[in-house]
Amino acid sequence: MRGLYINCDDTNIPASAELAKQYSKKFVFPSDLGQGQVIFSPDEWPDDPIYSYKNNTFIVAGWFIYKQKRNNLAELAADIYETGVEVVENILAGSFLLYWWDGATASVIVDPFGISSHYIDLHSKTIRIAPSVKVLYDPQSHTHNALQQSILEKKHHLFGDFTIYDGIERLTPGHVFNSQGKTPYTKLIHSQYISLEEVGIEVRELASYWHKNNCVLPLSSGLDSRFILANNAFKNGFTYGPKNSPEITIAGKFKEDFDNYYAYDFSEPKLHLLEAEINREMSFGVLKPIERLLTNYAHVKAHFKNVFVFFDGYCGDVFQRGTFINFKGVQGELLKIFPWVYPLLKWDARKILRKRHSVLTDEEFEVIYNDFHQKTSSLALDDLQKVTYYEFLFGRGGRYAVFGSNILCAQFFSVVSPFAQKHIFNAVIHQNFYDSIKYKSMKRLWRNLPEKYKKEKVESGYSLNTNVMLIPFIQIIYRIMFHLMPSRANYGVKMRREEKKKR
Repeated sequence: MRGLYINCDDTNIPASAELAKQYSKKFVFPSDLGQGQVIFSPDEWPDDPIYSYKNNTFIVAGWFIYKQKRNNLAELAADIYETGVEVVENILAGSFLLYWWDGATASVIVDPFGISSHYIDLHSKTIRIAPSVKVLYDPQSHTHNALQQSILEKKHHLFGDFTIYDGIERLTPGHVFNSQGKTPYTKLIHSQYISLEEVGIEVRELASYWHKNNCVLPLSSGLDSRFILANNAFKNGFTYGPKNSPEITIAGKFKEDFDNYYAYDFSEPKLHLLEAEINREMSFGVLKPIERLLTNYAHVKAHFKNVFVFFDGYCGDVFQRGTFINFKGVQGELLKIFPWVYPLLKWDARKILRKRHSVLTDEEFEVIYNDFHQKTSSLALDDLQKVTYYEFLFGRGGRYAVFGSNILCAQFFSVVSPFAQKHIFNAVIHQNFYDSIKYKSMKRLWRNLPEKYKKEKVESGYSLNTNVMLIPFIQIIYRIMFHLMPSRANYGVKMRREEKKKR
């Protein structure tokens, strides 16, 4: 499994280690640094990802953009030594962990959004870190937490930095960890930010750090991946979904934008022999994985021989359509149809979170809400923005969506998530989310983009040119069709149907 291992290795996750032998390279720490290793992409790092500067050693797992350069570790290392760890704040984008040995203390710096998803053993006398809980878990040291287990069963993922074992936690985004504890180095929320209309410019700049021959765009029938396509030219693209589904037919309308475009049924590739065990090893103690994703990532990797960069619309719907302030149930569905009623309710963050997580007991919810309050109380954001921020970094986004879109995918590719680029994130997190659920923010994001991308409908039946007052009613009709008409199901609906048949 790709990532950083400190005072441990990957022997406890043999299936993941076997996968890594095929697609990754291993660098073992020099003996004077103690036990450690990095499993990394040889395409991203032709040389071992280590650099020494004035008796300080820096080792990176992942990738980053710093001072308008990609993976310029030597420059970053020198700046950290000369100026301080706060220079890491200037990293524009990336999914990384940076190990720093100054001759006396070992520190680990975590990317601002935590999409590198590593864990720490708090019961260890020395700093002990790995990309999987299973690597760290010791039944003699780590106690099973029944309350977190119950949350996991109900939500299929955990929140904050919790695992189901006391003493093992996720590394908090934007923090530096060492033997003295953890300290923040970054503030994601800044008072100066670009407008929504300028977000596309940032997407183009981010894409420019890789050669287009090495990049692939997974194009769906929705707007998140289409937004990336509308803002940058891609040579390679693909779509997976049920045969003849809207997922395939709608995305296929843009196939001429690519030199190499591939559409296929996601259920057709032969199941990867190690998928079940790899899923168990990588998701151990933190979430319930989605089946067949790893198989499909391996299939795409085999199809596009020279590709090692995967552009993903990770959580784009969160910012285009405000999905992290929506919730299930009759009331939630009514508010989707009549979104202009939402502002009149004047719900605070606690109320929205309770609606979103109504399946939890009061005790379980209080654990989540207390964590939410701790992580957002100092932020200069309104309540809807805080809920979105928390869910993006510490809830469904950072603890569930990230597994499929980043962790599994990152075993084959460098995953680039434009909505986790700092300038873009600051723009979209500061929007009025009441406007977002009323589709007004979406209109602003797309305002300056070519008509060819705006006129085509999405699988929910509307286009960027549809009147915002009509979109909710069109969506509800199409959602009913997804569930009642097998031919219109996307791969998510189809998988849920197949899962029910197994029971």
